[in-house]
Amino acid sequence: MLNLSKMNLFLKYKKFKFILFLFYFFILLTIAYFSVPKLFNFSLQSIKTSLKTNSNIIISEILEVDYKIFPTPRLKILSNKFIIGDESIEVIDGELEIILNVRKIFSFKEINYKKILISKGTSKINLNNINQLLTSVNGIKKNLLFQKNKIIFYQKNNAILEINDSTIKINQIKKKKELVINGNFLNNKIYVKLENTKENNNNLIFKIPKLDIATRIFFNKNNPNEINGFFNLEVFNNLLKFNFTKSDSIKLSDGFIRSKLLDSSVEGEVKIKPNFFLKLDLSVSNLDIKKFFLIIKKNYFSGDFKNLHLIKKINSTLNFKSKFQGRIRNTNGEILFENFKVGKNKDFYINAVITEFGKKGKIQFNLTKLIQHKKNLSKKIEITGILIPSSSRVIFERFSVDENKLTAKKTKEYEIRLKDDLIQDSISNIFNENKIEKFLKNLF
Repeated sequence: MLNLSKMNLFLKYKKFKFILFLFYFFILLTIAYFSVPKLFNFSLQSIKTSLKTNSNIIISEILEVDYKIFPTPRLKILSNKFIIGDESIEVIDGELEIILNVRKIFSFKEINYKKILISKGTSKINLNNINQLLTSVNGIKKNLLFQKNKIIFYQKNNAILEINDSTIKINQIKKKKELVINGNFLNNKIYVKLENTKENNNNLIFKIPKLDIATRIFFNKNNPNEINGFFNLEVFNNLLKFNFTKSDSIKLSDGFIRSKLLDSSVEGEVKIKPNFFLKLDLSVSNLDIKKFFLIIKKNYFSGDFKNLHLIKKINSTLNFKSKFQGRIRNTNGEILFENFKVGKNKDFYINAVITEFGKKGKIQFNLTKLIQHKKNLSKKIEITGILIPSSSRVIFERFSVDENKLTAKKTKEYEIRLKDDLIQDSISNIFNENKIEKFLKNLF
């Protein structure tokens, strides 16, 4: 029995050694199999052709090709710059790796691969060619992955948006193409997803979770000269939605804004070339003008205002109707409030212009109001002055009653009474219709 037991133990030991030998042999054979391509002289033209055909990548010059076994067999391409699509994406100083198909690893004349990996570097996307980006995504047959990449969206050589430490995936899922971007924008995580189907239906999703911003844009391009779709934006439970049609300009229709601050329908037009111009028609059903003014004061009339160059670029006309009427025009940074009629009976007539922003910012205004003086008598009051939001101060320059200009002394007296009786602890009180009507009547 002892000899039989030793024999079994010996056989098991031999069997274990044989299995271990086969395991090591298989590993060595695998390593040898994957190492053989190191001996190949890969055709640079074949690499260029394959990248162009399968991934829509154009490389003008390949400086070096290095074959790597780990973590999976791949070709590492060294190039200063390459382009994806019809100049839609330009990649500078990126590391490009071709993840090879192991079944066809010995095909060094015709490169066969599963996906492309691009690491580090900077990807520049020209917003003027944004339409070509969709076409370029459609031309990508293999999966494409960017890692630790910086993305810069630019227009006319000026950076518009920068996303750092980004990951970009371009995948083929059944009948649709998908481009997904994750990264950091102004120290906030950002998510962008672009879906494209063979029917030319496109879906763009944009999210910044920490700021509670979510945008969805659906559009299709059945007509080569026209794009139409709808836009949906949610920010802190505030909703903006509209349909759009883009040809030479972008026309907006059936839109609305819903928020605690403002409820309004929206229609209009946006022109980008030759210069940016925005025209909107707003039918306002609800506006908390006191809160609205405090937001304007905080963002445009406190501290050093550094965004004047941006305001100058946004030439626009906003037409208001329904609850109140009037027009706001922004021309090269000069903002005009024209022919406003506000109040329950639209009997406050206001014109104004913002002459300066920041802490020293001023609003030059003219107010006309008819008040009931006695039972059958009314008085026409006209006030011209300056509003300084940062210091909550109103200066009366001219005060007239029934076309008769008051003396400087009387005008100053009314200015002081406005501060003591109406403004008090908040300049937003001047937008309280009942209070300002009472104040004007008490003057007489």
